[in-house]
Parts: sequence; structure tokens; C-alpha cells
Amino acid sequence: MAKIKETISRRQGGLRRPATKSKPKRRRLNQAGRPTAAELEKRKARVMQVATDLFVTNGYAATSLVDIARGAGVATRTLYQHFGDKEAMFREVIYARDSAGALERPTVTPGDTLLDALLRAGEYAHDVTFREQSIGLMRLMIAESGRFPDFMKQVATSIFARFRKNIEKVFVALEEAKLIPNGDHARSAELFFDFVLGSHPIMTYTNWDADSPTPEDLRERVELFIMGRFGSKVAKGADVRKAKG
Repeated sequence: MAKIKETISRRQGGLRRPATKSKPKRRRLNQAGRPTAAELEKRKARVMQVATDLFVTNGYAATSLVDIARGAGVATRTLYQHFGDKEAMFREVIYARDSAGALERPTVTPGDTLLDALLRAGEYAHDVTFREQSIGLMRLMIAESGRFPDFMKQVATSIFARFRKNIEKVFVALEEAKLIPNGDHARSAELFFDFVLGSHPIMTYTNWDADSPTPEDLRERVELFIMGRFGSKVAKGADVRKAKG
């Protein structure tokens, strides 16, 4: 009887074998043509660098999205997808150039004299103002201030307010260290910033004079500031009295 059933089963297509489970297909993490997050960030950084160079060199009107896309090696539609139109791209460049590479703000450390601390604050003001990135940004902002007056005013106000706030914190720390008397430290920061820089920024940004102030010039300005702001008594001990820890 068993042989008869086996014969019938073979005639109907053979003996059935136990079903085996198929292995699940592994999901590809990186599909062809789809860049990784790291690649996207690298591409965006390249686009920003090319756009910055073109805007700074050629100005807003003479720069097109086609130029930026060609220089960065991407499609123009990619720029529209990730940045928007040319104006949006320009605003992105200004914001990025303002915030990138922020310098470490000056501080007052134990053992500093008043002169030491303010010379360091003056060097910070010079570095912020005369580094290549700042010069390029300010020249671009001046050139396009007529096209984007409100935007440029907003960015400039933010830049100078941030730097002056960092200088103000130095004066607060100097008072706490008993090196200067109590006073209007926000006003001291504003006067200090203007005094140690003078006309050099506008002369540099307009390309009338490319020479940055010398260390000797900075020291003379800081000493005069101390005398004028805090009086002869404080000035006499400016390089003697030290901040305590």
C-alpha cells in the first residue's frame, strides 16, 4: 500500500521535500547614487567655500548660481534644493563667515597686571578686526550695503555687539581683581574698542591702507587709554599691581 502511494506521489510531481526558510535579504546601507551624511557635509562645505570666494571677489551682481555650481562641481538644482536662490545663498555666506572661526575671548588670569590684561584685549580686538576673514567679510558687506541695507545693518550690529561684550567682560573681571575702580564697564569697552583701533579698520576695509597697527602702536594706545579712563593713580600701577587668584 505504501509503495502504491509513493508511486502516485511521484507521478504527481515527486515527493515533497520539507520547505526551507529563505534567508532575509540584507538591506544596503548606501544605495548607489545616494551620498552619505559625511559626503553631504563635505559637499556643502565645498559649495560654501566656492560661493564665499566668488561673492568676495566678484560681488553679488557678478556672481551666479551657475558659477557657484560649476566651481563646486554640483548641479545647479542641488543649490536650489539645499540653499535656495542666489539671495538666500548670499545670506548664508554672510552668516557663516560671521560665525566661523570664532576667536577665543580674552580673560583676566591670576598674575596679570592691568596693562597685561588690556594689551591682551587689544590684541584680541586687532585679531578680530584685521584677520583675512574679517576683512573679506566687511568689504563684501560695505559693497552690498545698498542692496541689502537692513540685513547688513543687522549683521554689523550683531558682530560689534558681540566683540564689545567680550571686552566688557574683561573690565568686569578687572574690577573683581581690584585693578580698576567700579564704573560703567560697557562704556569702557566701547571707548577701548574705538581707541585701540582708531581709523585703521575703515582704512583697511576700503583698501586705502593695508598696514595693520604695530605692537608698539597698540601699547601706546592702551597706556593712554588707562590714563584717560582711570587717572594717574591707576596708571602708575598699571604694570605693577597683579590680579590675585
